[in-house]
Amino acid sequence: MIDVKAVCDQYMQSRYLREATDEALQQRLEAIGNNLWSTGRDGEVTQPRSLDHRRGMLELYTHVLREQMERSKSGELAFDEAAVRLEASARYIRRRTVHPIAFGPDCYAKFGKKEHILLALTGKLFIQPAAKYNDPSLNAAQLDDELQHHVRSPNERLMMRLIGLDDHGNEVEVKPHWGELFRYMNVPNFYVWCCGLGYDARLFSEFEANAALVVKDKAAFEDRFARAMAEQLPDAVIGHGPIQYYDPYTTRRDQLMPAFSKNIKYLYQNEYRFIWQFQEERELKPFLVDLGPLHDIAEVVELVADE
Repeated sequence: MIDVKAVCDQYMQSRYLREATDEALQQRLEAIGNNLWSTGRDGEVTQPRSLDHRRGMLELYTHVLREQMERSKSGELAFDEAAVRLEASARYIRRRTVHPIAFGPDCYAKFGKKEHILLALTGKLFIQPAAKYNDPSLNAAQLDDELQHHVRSPNERLMMRLIGLDDHGNEVEVKPHWGELFRYMNVPNFYVWCCGLGYDARLFSEFEANAALVVKDKAAFEDRFARAMAEQLPDAVIGHGPIQYYDPYTTRRDQLMPAFSKNIKYLYQNEYRFIWQFQEERELKPFLVDLGPLHDIAEVVELVADE
């Protein structure tokens, strides 16, 4: 799938993880490994659906192993992708659905509690301010600071001179230890409604869900959503599209997209989102919007109870 030697040589040209702690490297391995598996139509564990995503994750995983090898001075780099996938998916429990999956892969899928999903099928959608997702009471798949993002690199630095005093009180230039340079992107609060671009049974587990709204006619849904929200928020600017996932270590600040960027640790979610932004900041509160019944363009997938 990848040329390990070429990937290692590429990493050593920048060695962008050299300032990361050993603990941070291990956490990075786990986060990348968590993106190296998906599920098939019937919930079986599979490789990631996107070959590009799989290749990118394998390259980043190899970079971490090469950094660890450099620190330990060990002479061999090898790993078993299947074993990584098995370990990363160890907690996943395959669940049966009430009815077999019959729809195609081209859909939107919103996972949640059955009572909320059944309400969504009637066209009533809950719209949240993005800031609400920075709430420690949410599960790991939901919790995220949507309004602040950063990239980091040990290969960039501010131009400066540090002057100190030597043992005799004379001014001398002090040579600093350069760490990582952080660059931030702050985003004004906005309204957002999120879903998956495609149906992935894995997300029942990740979102602690027992049902999913599957939208089979995406164009009709987008049109109804836009018209209903225009009545509620006539001065808002709507946008919708797939999330651009970024790795803080290998992404430039100017590559971040306001309201459409998420840390690469969430890549497995394959998120598609609808957003509403305003020219000036204002207080945003959650609300329900009514699109009208969605039975003609959507259906509910429900897990068998008490399995």
